[in-house]
Amino acid sequence: MSDVVEQRFASLVQPHFAALYRAAMRLTRRRADAEDLVQEVCLRAFSRLDDLSAVTNARAWLMRALYHLFIDATRRKRRQLSISLPGDDAAGAPPSEEAGPERLAEAGRLHERLAAVWDRLDTEQKALLSLHSEGHDLEELAAIFGVNKNALSARLHRARQRLAKLLAADANSPALRLVENQ
Repeated sequence: MSDVVEQRFASLVQPHFAALYRAAMRLTRRRADAEDLVQEVCLRAFSRLDDLSAVTNARAWLMRALYHLFIDATRRKRRQLSISLPGDDAAGAPPSEEAGPERLAEAGRLHERLAAVWDRLDTEQKALLSLHSEGHDLEELAAIFGVNKNALSARLHRARQRLAKLLAADANSPALRLVENQ
């Protein structure tokens, strides 16, 4: 690989690498999967360097590639029978060690509750909420998802409503009340 091509690739991808990784972590919730996803995006970007160079918003192009690769990977996983082993990397950093035991327990319950509800969202809703929380504006998201801003705004609203509804239903579940009453 020539130095010119390498520099061109680095100048187009490197400024967006941290955002790609954060978005991948939010989508996959596993460090290894996020790293694999970002690596796939980089491979796609390198193989289509001329296309990437021609776009006006490289970040949106890369995020769109990330989203499509995530969707493809999710579909492949659904086709395969997979078993998650306890102890797999969980998304996010552990709670602060400075917090007391009650605060740690509360944070753990909230994380578990959100994780359970998050898994019940559809793939597009997860991706949309993740990328929006990452700071992407409606124009960037419209480019990533390939829809107009009005349709995207409606989808974002529905995703938020669904998440709120699932969280509210989960808060009323008998299992949660038993844990909280102990």
